[in-house]
Amino acid sequence: MASAERFKGANVIDAGKLSPYWGEHTARYVYALPYVENKSVLDIACGTGYGLGFLKEKAKRVTGVDVNLEAAREAQNECDEKSAVLLGDGLNLPFQDESFDAVTSFETLEHLHERPQFLAELKRVLRTGGVLLLSTPNANYTKPVNGKPLNPFHVFEYTPEELRVEIEKYFVLEKFLGQSLSARFGIPPFYDAQQKLPKDFLTQTKLVGWKIVNKIPLTLRENVSETLWKRPFYPTERDYDFEAGNIKNAPVLVAICRK
Repeated sequence: MASAERFKGANVIDAGKLSPYWGEHTARYVYALPYVENKSVLDIACGTGYGLGFLKEKAKRVTGVDVNLEAAREAQNECDEKSAVLLGDGLNLPFQDESFDAVTSFETLEHLHERPQFLAELKRVLRTGGVLLLSTPNANYTKPVNGKPLNPFHVFEYTPEELRVEIEKYFVLEKFLGQSLSARFGIPPFYDAQQKLPKDFLTQTKLVGWKIVNKIPLTLRENVSETLWKRPFYPTERDYDFEAGNIKNAPVLVAICRK
């Protein structure tokens, strides 16, 4: 069974929009909006519920489920008459067969030992013809060592081909995409991505400048960013691209599947 400890720290974005991770995570929910319009949606491993606020803009009804009690409690703050949050295990969901028109499962699969059971359970609660939107890190980018992910919260990370094979055991893979930061951001906000930047003088000078701006007080930092780059310092949910052409090396894999 999946444990709360396995998910601790993985799906909770404590700093919200002040976190460099905010845009990367919420961009997936923005991308999902056309697929969930007027539908009954399950958001599995909803964390603190930041995605519910996006999904309920278009969905008919949104139900969030998370195994972490603290996160589920915080997610209640996002609920209204169109949404609810339950404490639950993604391997044994408290729903009847074919309960949802759409399921979102973002950055969850990599935390599980029981991945086939998890995918089978999502298929069970999804209606025939329904859509599953799933994301997980790309092992081509994260480069696990001897199969072991560098992220201590991750159990397994897939290459694109491995994920395709796994998903097609349960679903029809409609679209297979890579999620990456828009080229508008010359310097990514993540340490591992910065380590992968070219070592030429110009790029490294920009990186030093980014690090200097990153350390100044928040209000001043944002003013500097707006003045220099005409955008917030950290990427937002609108600053990520989803493309089939970069699936080989994109940081994140995104699959749109049908039952």
